Amino acid sequence: MVILAGDGDTPALTDIAGVPLLGRQLAMIARSTLRDVLVLSGSAAITRYCGDGAARGLAVRVAPGVEPGVAEAETMVVLPGDVLLDVDLDHLLDHHRRQGADATLLLRPSDRPAEADLVDRAEDGRVRGLHPPPHVGDFHNQAWPGPYVVERRALAGGDLSGRALVDRLLRAGHPVQSYLSPEYVRPIASAGDLDRARTEVAAGLPDRLSLRQPQPAVFLDRDGVLNVERGSVNTVAALDLIPGAAPALARLNRAGFRTPVVTNQAAVARGLCTLETLDAIHARLETGLAAQHAYVDRIYFCPHHPDPALPGGVPSLLVRCECRKPKPGMVRAATADLNIDIAHSWMVGDSSSDMGLARACGMGGILVRDGHGGRDGKSPAQPHVVVDDLADAVRFILDVWPGLSAHLDGLAAGIGPGDVVLVGGLARAGKSLLAQCLSLRLGQRGHRALVLGLDSWLKSHDQRGAGVLGRYDLAAAGQALAAVANRGTAITPPRYDVLTQTSHPGREDVVLGPDDILIVEGVPALTQPAWRVLATRRLYVATDEAGRRARFHAEYRRRGWSDDRIESTYQDRLRDERPIVLASKGYADAETSLDGLLD
Repeated sequence: MVILAGDGDTPALTDIAGVPLLGRQLAMIARSTLRDVLVLSGSAAITRYCGDGAARGLAVRVAPGVEPGVAEAETMVVLPGDVLLDVDLDHLLDHHRRQGADATLLLRPSDRPAEADLVDRAEDGRVRGLHPPPHVGDFHNQAWPGPYVVERRALAGGDLSGRALVDRLLRAGHPVQSYLSPEYVRPIASAGDLDRARTEVAAGLPDRLSLRQPQPAVFLDRDGVLNVERGSVNTVAALDLIPGAAPALARLNRAGFRTPVVTNQAAVARGLCTLETLDAIHARLETGLAAQHAYVDRIYFCPHHPDPALPGGVPSLLVRCECRKPKPGMVRAATADLNIDIAHSWMVGDSSSDMGLARACGMGGILVRDGHGGRDGKSPAQPHVVVDDLADAVRFILDVWPGLSAHLDGLAAGIGPGDVVLVGGLARAGKSLLAQCLSLRLGQRGHRALVLGLDSWLKSHDQRGAGVLGRYDLAAAGQALAAVANRGTAITPPRYDVLTQTSHPGREDVVLGPDDILIVEGVPALTQPAWRVLATRRLYVATDEAGRRARFHAEYRRRGWSDDRIESTYQDRLRDERPIVLASKGYADAETSLDGLLD
């Protein structure tokens, strides 16, 4: 292990939250299997600070240059003395040895790539070139902040200064590999860097980015979430970032979430876009995000299409695969690469296939109204949360979910395996959100919970009877609920299209296992005696009427209704819905509210 500390006392002895930068590097080394450390420095203060390393379980030697001793090790991990980092060195070394390269550069996305050395790497990880600033054009945000591994055979009498060494190796044709890491690495090249480092250490960011234990991720669809949905983005010029997406992503970066992109790109299989063009599109995406100090950890894409007879398609890509969403292949790859805690992760997307992926993998699904807005019809899976855009999704994850999940824990405490939970209340009170998020929270606690929305049994507009209960096919809903509650009996809930106000046959069977928890939510949930008998828990969701009216208006505006029609319908619902639903509150064993939790 070699640390290039330089001849001066700073920045190696710069204080960061009470510990010198060099001390933090030595502590990181002590967590690995490496024990011999050579600190290259002519500073007497650094020599005194390091001692012999025995207090840390290390053997530390300080020398002013590469002689003597640097050639004693066949493989050397080299750290610049001005880099604050928390990296799994054993994992880095293992990767280097498996690749058999002469050198391996540690790369990670940067929040300021304009100031960093960016690396051009091949698909197999081989380093093709090193690009110091200033950068002209689009680049993948794969920055080299300084750490690397090098073999003694590659030194050939040269020094260990990073950029000059790598340039020499590349010119001479030596194999140089890359190691992509999501871990914390912050070069300290300016007062601003130092301020950011101190803030990030105080916030615990290095630990949250560590590969030592699984970390939560926010998986991101591409089109409709990060960039404008155009049906198919097949050229670099067609890619435009959604306003507000990059700042929202930067919030996730600062909070320590992994941020992998998972995107279906069947345009490649269709012959509409080459892999080279797709790579250039992704370089443009990363460049645009980086201009606003945001980054994604990796971009995973599926280039396949399942139709082998697709006209004009690329035959080798017209296959059924495990990576096309909602199949979990891309998520599994990201989980292995980035050590992700799936149970506490989220999928943010604009399509039903994104929500199907979230359900298949057991993570939270957030549907954005940007892009397809879930209207693609590829999967019957329901989202846990619906928001306007990525900025709202990030606000929910960072600002709302901590308080909401604590609230849900109070409700979940009384719910156990095999229970049936009814969730009733007025329209736009938050029943669906509460039910879906309660199912997610129960899943995080080790229980499988399914949600049945009674709106599936809404009648088509021209077939409705009088009043709130006349809008539902209560008999069919009751039969389905009784059947599914028997456990092992499959039902197929119908589908209700809110835009056309029409009911359609269902496409997905619902079957409960013996220990599965069933959550039934909807306006009439507490109104039917037979349903109440089946339930082991009955919740009523209360809400402030002014807030409910505002949400009612916002929802129907999205459906294209005029303000006059919306208000007229709202007043009608006050007359025919409110008395019946408020009366059903008396059958609840608990009343809850989301008021104040979603602000």
